[in-house]
Amino acid sequence: MFKYILTLTLVLLALVSFNVSYSADETPLDKTYEAHGGLDNWHNQYGLTYRMIGFPLSPQVAKPNISTVDLKNRYNRIQSEEFIVGFDGEQAWSDPGPEAVGLKPRFFSLGSFYFVGIPFVFADPGVVLTDEGSTTFNGKTYKFVKAGFEKGVGHTSNDEYYVLIDPETNRVALISHTVTEVAEVERVTWVYDEWQTVNDLLIPSKLTFYPGWNPEDPGKGASYTVDNAKFSTESPDKSIYKPTAKAVIDNSPSLH
Repeated sequence: MFKYILTLTLVLLALVSFNVSYSADETPLDKTYEAHGGLDNWHNQYGLTYRMIGFPLSPQVAKPNISTVDLKNRYNRIQSEEFIVGFDGEQAWSDPGPEAVGLKPRFFSLGSFYFVGIPFVFADPGVVLTDEGSTTFNGKTYKFVKAGFEKGVGHTSNDEYYVLIDPETNRVALISHTVTEVAEVERVTWVYDEWQTVNDLLIPSKLTFYPGWNPEDPGKGASYTVDNAKFSTESPDKSIYKPTAKAVIDNSPSLH
Protein backbone atom coordinates (compact mmCIF):
# COMPACT_ATOMS: atom_id res chain seq x y z
CA MET A 1 0.00 0.00 0.00
CA PHE A 2 3.00 2.26 0.33
CA LYS A 3 2.98 2.66 -3.47
CA TYR A 4 0.04 5.01 -3.04
CA ILE A 5 2.12 7.65 -1.26
CA LEU A 6 1.82 10.11 -4.15
CA THR A 7 -1.94 9.76 -4.30
CA LEU A 8 -2.30 11.32 -0.89
CA THR A 9 -0.56 14.64 -1.44
CA LEU A 10 -3.86 16.50 -1.53
CA VAL A 11 -4.26 16.28 2.22
CA LEU A 12 -2.34 19.53 2.31
CA LEU A 13 -5.29 21.30 0.73
CA ALA A 14 -6.91 22.98 3.69
CA LEU A 15 -4.07 23.11 6.15
CA VAL A 16 -2.74 26.62 5.92
CA SER A 17 -1.29 28.69 8.71
CA PHE A 18 -3.89 31.17 9.91
CA ASN A 19 -5.68 32.21 13.05
CA VAL A 20 -8.93 30.30 12.76
CA SER A 21 -12.22 32.24 12.81
CA TYR A 22 -15.71 30.82 12.41
CA SER A 23 -19.07 31.67 10.90
CA ALA A 24 -22.34 31.29 12.78
CA ASP A 25 -24.21 30.43 9.56
CA GLU A 26 -25.96 27.07 9.34
CA THR A 27 -24.20 24.39 7.30
CA PRO A 28 -25.00 20.85 6.11
CA LEU A 29 -22.60 19.53 8.77
CA ASP A 30 -24.14 21.19 11.82
CA LYS A 31 -25.67 17.94 13.14
CA THR A 32 -22.41 16.15 12.44
CA TYR A 33 -20.39 18.69 14.42
CA GLU A 34 -22.76 18.16 17.33
CA ALA A 35 -22.56 14.37 17.02
CA HIS A 36 -18.77 14.64 17.33
CA GLY A 37 -18.88 16.82 20.43
CA GLY A 38 -19.73 20.28 19.12
CA LEU A 39 -17.84 23.14 17.51
CA ASP A 40 -17.88 25.19 20.70
CA ASN A 41 -16.01 22.45 22.51
CA TRP A 42 -13.58 22.07 19.60
CA HIS A 43 -12.93 25.81 19.56
CA ASN A 44 -12.12 25.73 23.27
CA GLN A 45 -9.20 23.36 22.66
CA TYR A 46 -5.82 24.90 21.89
CA GLY A 47 -3.52 21.91 21.68
CA LEU A 48 -3.74 18.24 20.70
CA THR A 49 -1.23 15.40 21.00
CA TYR A 50 -1.65 11.86 19.71
CA ARG A 51 0.30 8.83 18.52
CA MET A 52 -0.10 7.32 15.04
CA ILE A 53 0.86 3.76 14.15
CA GLY A 54 0.72 2.39 10.62
CA PHE A 55 0.13 5.66 8.73
CA PRO A 56 0.07 4.20 5.19
CA LEU A 57 2.28 6.61 3.28
CA SER A 58 5.81 5.29 3.73
CA PRO A 59 7.53 2.59 5.78
CA GLN A 60 9.19 5.26 7.92
CA VAL A 61 5.99 7.07 8.96
CA ALA A 62 4.18 3.76 9.51
CA LYS A 63 6.29 3.34 12.62
CA PRO A 64 4.96 4.90 15.85
CA ASN A 65 5.21 8.70 15.92
CA ILE A 66 3.76 11.41 18.13
CA SER A 67 2.15 14.64 16.90
CA THR A 68 1.85 17.86 18.88
CA VAL A 69 -0.60 20.22 17.15
CA ASP A 70 -1.29 23.91 17.82
CA LEU A 71 -4.98 23.88 16.88
CA LYS A 72 -5.30 27.64 16.50
CA ASN A 73 -2.38 28.07 14.11
CA ARG A 74 -2.15 24.51 12.75
CA TYR A 75 1.51 24.19 13.64
CA ASN A 76 2.64 20.60 14.06
CA ARG A 77 5.66 18.71 15.38
CA ILE A 78 5.88 14.98 14.72
CA GLN A 79 8.54 12.92 16.44
CA SER A 80 9.56 9.28 16.14
CA GLU A 81 12.68 7.39 17.15
CA GLU A 82 14.13 8.10 13.70
CA PHE A 83 13.06 11.65 12.79
CA ILE A 84 11.47 14.94 13.82
CA VAL A 85 9.22 16.83 11.40
CA GLY A 86 7.83 20.30 12.05
CA PHE A 87 5.84 23.20 10.66
CA ASP A 88 6.02 26.62 12.33
CA GLY A 89 3.52 28.48 10.16
CA GLU A 90 6.16 29.50 7.63
CA GLN A 91 8.59 26.64 7.18
CA ALA A 92 8.29 22.88 7.19
CA TRP A 93 11.42 20.94 8.07
CA SER A 94 12.82 17.55 8.99
CA ASP A 95 15.68 16.37 11.17
CA PRO A 96 17.49 14.58 9.66
CA GLY A 97 16.54 15.14 6.01
CA PRO A 98 13.36 13.95 4.23
CA GLU A 99 14.93 10.59 3.33
CA ALA A 100 14.49 9.61 6.98
CA VAL A 101 10.76 10.35 6.69
CA GLY A 102 9.96 9.04 3.23
CA LEU A 103 7.68 12.05 2.68
CA LYS A 104 8.04 15.74 2.07
CA PRO A 105 8.07 17.33 5.53
CA ARG A 106 5.38 19.90 4.74
CA PHE A 107 3.11 17.22 3.34
CA PHE A 108 3.47 15.05 6.42
CA SER A 109 3.37 17.82 9.06
CA LEU A 110 0.27 19.47 7.60
CA GLY A 111 -1.51 16.52 6.08
CA SER A 112 -1.39 13.91 8.82
CA PHE A 113 -3.46 16.05 11.19
CA TYR A 114 -6.21 16.80 8.69
CA PHE A 115 -8.00 13.47 8.84
CA VAL A 116 -7.76 13.42 12.64
CA GLY A 117 -9.48 16.82 12.71
CA ILE A 118 -12.45 15.83 10.55
CA PRO A 119 -15.26 16.91 10.68
CA PHE A 120 -14.21 20.04 12.57
CA VAL A 121 -11.65 21.17 9.97
CA PHE A 122 -14.56 21.60 7.54
CA ALA A 123 -15.64 24.59 9.65
CA ASP A 124 -12.43 26.41 8.67
CA PRO A 125 -12.59 29.65 6.69
CA GLY A 126 -12.80 29.11 2.94
CA VAL A 127 -14.51 25.71 3.06
CA VAL A 128 -17.68 25.50 0.93
CA LEU A 129 -20.20 22.81 1.94
CA THR A 130 -23.02 21.51 -0.29
CA ASP A 131 -25.83 19.13 0.67
CA GLU A 132 -25.97 16.42 -2.03
CA GLY A 133 -28.76 14.30 -0.50
CA SER A 134 -27.68 10.67 -0.14
CA THR A 135 -25.44 8.05 -1.74
CA THR A 136 -24.40 4.46 -1.08
CA PHE A 137 -21.13 2.81 -0.14
CA ASN A 138 -20.59 -0.92 0.28
CA GLY A 139 -24.33 -1.55 0.35
CA LYS A 140 -25.33 1.11 2.88
CA THR A 141 -26.97 4.49 2.29
CA TYR A 142 -25.38 7.61 3.79
CA LYS A 143 -26.06 11.32 3.90
CA PHE A 144 -23.86 12.98 1.31
CA VAL A 145 -22.14 16.37 1.67
CA LYS A 146 -19.53 17.82 -0.67
CA ALA A 147 -16.73 20.00 0.71
CA GLY A 148 -14.83 22.31 -1.63
CA PHE A 149 -12.56 25.28 -1.14
CA GLU A 150 -12.52 28.89 -2.20
CA LYS A 151 -9.81 29.82 -4.68
CA GLY A 152 -6.43 30.14 -3.03
CA VAL A 153 -7.36 28.32 0.19
CA GLY A 154 -4.72 25.82 1.26
CA HIS A 155 -2.29 24.19 -1.15
CA THR A 156 -4.65 22.48 -3.62
CA SER A 157 -7.88 24.45 -3.52
CA ASN A 158 -9.35 22.67 -6.55
CA ASP A 159 -9.69 19.44 -4.60
CA GLU A 160 -13.09 18.22 -3.47
CA TYR A 161 -14.26 15.94 -0.67
CA TYR A 162 -17.20 13.59 -0.54
CA VAL A 163 -18.29 13.36 3.12
CA LEU A 164 -20.56 10.40 3.86
CA ILE A 165 -22.45 10.56 7.14
CA ASP A 166 -24.20 7.76 9.02
CA PRO A 167 -27.90 8.80 9.06
CA GLU A 168 -28.50 7.05 12.39
CA THR A 169 -25.66 8.65 14.36
CA ASN A 170 -24.80 11.74 12.23
CA ARG A 171 -21.16 10.71 12.56
CA VAL A 172 -18.71 10.76 9.66
CA ALA A 173 -18.53 7.28 8.16
CA LEU A 174 -16.05 7.88 5.35
CA ILE A 175 -14.63 10.48 3.02
CA SER A 176 -13.44 10.35 -0.57
CA HIS A 177 -11.51 13.10 -2.24
CA THR A 178 -10.09 14.10 -5.59
CA VAL A 179 -6.36 14.13 -6.21
CA THR A 180 -5.65 17.04 -8.53
CA GLU A 181 -1.87 16.79 -8.12
CA VAL A 182 -1.57 13.29 -9.59
CA ALA A 183 -2.94 12.94 -13.11
CA GLU A 184 -3.15 9.13 -12.97
CA VAL A 185 -5.34 9.10 -9.84
CA GLU A 186 -8.73 10.78 -9.68
CA ARG A 187 -9.94 9.94 -6.19
CA VAL A 188 -9.05 8.07 -2.97
CA THR A 189 -11.16 6.99 0.01
CA TRP A 190 -10.80 6.90 3.80
CA VAL A 191 -13.17 4.92 6.02
CA TYR A 192 -13.54 5.82 9.70
CA ASP A 193 -13.67 2.41 11.37
CA GLU A 194 -13.53 3.39 15.04
CA TRP A 195 -13.81 6.53 17.17
CA GLN A 196 -12.60 7.55 20.62
CA THR A 197 -13.92 10.19 23.00
CA VAL A 198 -11.41 12.70 24.34
CA ASN A 199 -12.62 15.76 26.29
CA ASP A 200 -16.14 14.92 25.07
CA LEU A 201 -14.95 15.17 21.44
CA LEU A 202 -14.91 12.26 19.00
CA ILE A 203 -11.69 11.78 17.07
CA PRO A 204 -10.79 8.70 15.03
CA SER A 205 -8.96 5.79 16.57
CA LYS A 206 -8.79 3.64 13.42
CA LEU A 207 -9.00 4.58 9.72
CA THR A 208 -8.61 2.57 6.54
CA PHE A 209 -7.33 3.95 3.24
CA TYR A 210 -8.57 2.67 -0.14
CA PRO A 211 -7.18 3.77 -3.51
CA GLY A 212 -9.86 5.09 -5.86
CA TRP A 213 -13.58 5.49 -5.32
CA ASN A 214 -15.26 2.10 -5.62
CA PRO A 215 -18.46 2.34 -3.57
CA GLU A 216 -19.78 -1.09 -4.54
CA ASP A 217 -16.54 -2.95 -3.80
CA PRO A 218 -13.80 -0.84 -2.19
CA GLY A 219 -11.30 -3.71 -2.23
CA LYS A 220 -8.45 -4.19 0.24
CA GLY A 221 -7.41 -1.23 2.33
CA ALA A 222 -4.54 -0.22 4.62
CA SER A 223 -5.39 0.74 8.20
CA TYR A 224 -3.69 2.88 10.81
CA THR A 225 -4.48 3.79 14.41
CA VAL A 226 -4.54 6.96 16.49
CA ASP A 227 -4.17 6.62 20.27
CA ASN A 228 -2.90 8.37 23.41
CA ALA A 229 -4.86 11.46 22.34
CA LYS A 230 -4.96 14.44 24.70
CA PHE A 231 -6.42 17.91 24.25
CA SER A 232 -5.18 21.01 26.07
CA THR A 233 -6.85 24.36 26.72
CA GLU A 234 -3.41 25.98 26.49
CA SER A 235 -1.39 26.40 23.31
CA PRO A 236 1.81 24.35 23.04
CA ASP A 237 5.13 26.17 23.40
CA LYS A 238 5.67 27.68 19.93
CA SER A 239 9.42 27.18 20.15
CA ILE A 240 9.01 23.43 19.58
CA TYR A 241 7.88 24.10 16.00
CA LYS A 242 11.01 26.00 15.01
CA PRO A 243 13.60 24.14 12.90
CA THR A 244 16.29 22.36 14.86
CA ALA A 245 19.96 23.15 14.30
CA LYS A 246 20.32 20.18 11.93
CA ALA A 247 16.94 20.55 10.21
CA VAL A 248 16.54 20.46 6.43
CA ILE A 249 13.96 22.98 5.19
CA ASP A 250 11.25 21.84 2.78
CA ASN A 251 11.00 24.32 -0.10
CA SER A 252 8.17 22.57 -1.95
CA PRO A 253 5.88 25.04 -3.77
CA SER A 254 2.25 25.49 -2.79
CA LEU A 255 -0.33 24.59 -5.45
CA HIS A 256 -3.60 26.51 -5.87
